[in-house]
Amino acid sequence: MKKYFWLALVVFLAAGLRFYHLGLNPPSIYWEEAAIGYDAYSILKTGKDFHGNRLPLVAFESFGDYKPSLYFYTTVPSVALFGLNAFAVRAPSALFGTLTVLLIYFLVQELFHSRSGVAPLATRNPKLVALLASLLLATSPWHLQLSRAGFEANLGLFLVVLGAWLFLKGTSHARYLWLAVLTWGLSFYAYHADRVFIPLLGLVWGLWFFTSLVKKPKAVLAAAGLFILIVLPVSLRLNSPQVKLRFQQTSAFASLAPIIKSNQLIAEDGGGLVARLVHHRFWHYGQIFLKNYSDHYSGEFLFLSGDTNPRHSIQLVGGLYLIQLPLILLGAAWLFRRERSAFWLLTLWLILAPVPAGLTLATPHALRSLPLLIPLQIFSAYGVVSLFKNRRWLASLATLFLILEFGRYLYLCHTVYPRLYSDQWQYGYRQAVEFVSSRQVDYDHIYFTRELGRPSIYYWFYTKTDPQLVQAENDQAAKDQGEFLNFGKIVFGPPPENPPTGSLIVVGGKDSAPASATLLTTIFDLDSKPVFAIYEI
Repeated sequence: MKKYFWLALVVFLAAGLRFYHLGLNPPSIYWEEAAIGYDAYSILKTGKDFHGNRLPLVAFESFGDYKPSLYFYTTVPSVALFGLNAFAVRAPSALFGTLTVLLIYFLVQELFHSRSGVAPLATRNPKLVALLASLLLATSPWHLQLSRAGFEANLGLFLVVLGAWLFLKGTSHARYLWLAVLTWGLSFYAYHADRVFIPLLGLVWGLWFFTSLVKKPKAVLAAAGLFILIVLPVSLRLNSPQVKLRFQQTSAFASLAPIIKSNQLIAEDGGGLVARLVHHRFWHYGQIFLKNYSDHYSGEFLFLSGDTNPRHSIQLVGGLYLIQLPLILLGAAWLFRRERSAFWLLTLWLILAPVPAGLTLATPHALRSLPLLIPLQIFSAYGVVSLFKNRRWLASLATLFLILEFGRYLYLCHTVYPRLYSDQWQYGYRQAVEFVSSRQVDYDHIYFTRELGRPSIYYWFYTKTDPQLVQAENDQAAKDQGEFLNFGKIVFGPPPENPPTGSLIVVGGKDSAPASATLLTTIFDLDSKPVFAIYEI
């Protein structure tokens, strides 16, 4: 136990950073978190999601976007233990984020285990590199942000890292290959991007270790068969209307613009064979992919401001600390000189990680490219340890900058960020729903704005509505992409021009209340901006 003392401290720090004020910061739950929580509550109470589907295997219908199922099921025991609230929805993400900090320690040690015939200067004690990689991940702005909200990508990263560690062990001991493919197969049920990244990583790492794996043909074939069996239900859904709809919503290749441009250029160039080859749509789609892919290596994304979506980054720092830029470069260079195998395994990971995000819209995307974080942290850790052995004063200076940047991040994350971006987390819904819930018996009609998005799920979440009541109305209720537009006497939408007497009206955004309505209360976000206004007639 003594040899793991420092690792235990790092894991304890990681847990503290992820669980501290977890239900309060981010300052409210995003609608996807609300849907995960209420579906988990519905599974707990009835064995069905809120649409009435019994124990969905591949995906939950949610708002018509059919989200992978695994995070929903990990939330069920959390809701059972803590109740239906923000903490319960986020606790699995915080837990798996903490466990990933633990796993990267063992992954790094396995990377350096018997991969080289020499004992290079920086890895005479690979435990030090492993410990520092864990510490960097524990304090990473990128990983902390995604560990403190109900993001399925965080569960996916845990399974990616666990599978990678087991795969490396499996190259020496075949029994671990079974566990590796089981883990990687489960990642297909955790996050969409892993369905692209894992096959690519498994293929290139498998080719790298071909000479080791070819000596275990039975184990390899059995493991491949198990993997196919696990992912088969997902594969069978690829041609479903729901998957096609999701593709159209998120894919960078769903647009017809490149085809139109290609045809136009071919026509203008005479329409011959050369013109068709030079202006083929492949080149235009390729440019889209390369642009989206390369966005994830931009300095602004990695070191300055992170993802442009305020839910994925606090916007005030990058996904990595600025001082990590030279450390990554130094670490990669020294690793190339001293540990070629480990260098290429990490570099292949680094190259493949943004591929799923490059295939989609809205780049750079911190969720879809999250596996990118692992090799970058390991390169950073190697850089620091090597620097300590070569230029200790520079290493001390780098460590000081890391501590200062970490302290600045913590202050911004817990003090400034919640105030500036509470609106991005739909702050005010809990207060609005609680007000409506306390007064709804006094009104015959209730109108609740949709201007801020998905009010029905917030109403059910905060009132802990019996899921059987929701399921009973599933087939009759008017919907928009799976979202209920009415429930009982509540209409989720703007009020009519002349609402009947006895109406309670919640407006926000561009909605306005009728002139005859009387204002009851106004709800403000943490930056003192009005979010909802509640009226009666």
